[in-house]
Amino acid sequence: MRGKLFKVLPLGAALIGVGSFLLAAGCGSGGGSRFRFVQAATGSQGTSVDIDVDNNKILTAVAYGSSATYQNISAGNHTFELFLTGTTTNPFFNGSVPVNKGDNTIVSIGTFSTMTMHEFSDDNVVPTSGDIKLKFIHVSQTVGAIDVYVITPGSGIGGLSPQLSSLTYTNSAGPLNIAAGNYEVVMTQNGTQNPIPGLDVTYTWTAGQVRTIVILDNAAGGAPYNQLVLTDAN
Repeated sequence: MRGKLFKVLPLGAALIGVGSFLLAAGCGSGGGSRFRFVQAATGSQGTSVDIDVDNNKILTAVAYGSSATYQNISAGNHTFELFLTGTTTNPFFNGSVPVNKGDNTIVSIGTFSTMTMHEFSDDNVVPTSGDIKLKFIHVSQTVGAIDVYVITPGSGIGGLSPQLSSLTYTNSAGPLNIAAGNYEVVMTQNGTQNPIPGLDVTYTWTAGQVRTIVILDNAAGGAPYNQLVLTDAN
């Protein structure tokens, strides 16, 4: 079964230019940093969010399973607030989020009533000539621990060992450096070779690309599961 593939929002759909400029000069311990936001909190199907950082409106109308391009930010702790799109009161989340120096992916997890934020550091160094680089982020609350196989499309995983095993909720794995080409990414329950519905997807990658695959529940929570592919570089 082939999974549903979410796409990253175009820059114009989510970026508020003035807010981004102010954020780049905001508080923190200094150092060049960027972050991108992924909305993965479940339980309010059809609800999109606006994101304020340090009282600056940065992103608007980010739907479930969506992201936007990297935003400049100073390294250190920042106040994030997530609001129902078009509102400025009663945030779903209001709290301090640490941002490391370099590139970061910040994900809203849990449900809308219990939303928290989780930060992942990104390795966006371009791979060696002819290769692509893959990282995986697990933010599905219900799928459990998974194994990841990256194979030739249609070849099956029987008798193979996973490239990544025992990836659990709120953790990341990789990167995997592999030759550019066509691949099937198959995810199974840890210790089995039974593909998880929605987490068996075929991709084509070209040399020099860096990608992160985010494992998600559906917007209401639970199965069917989905993969969101983030463009890290190239």
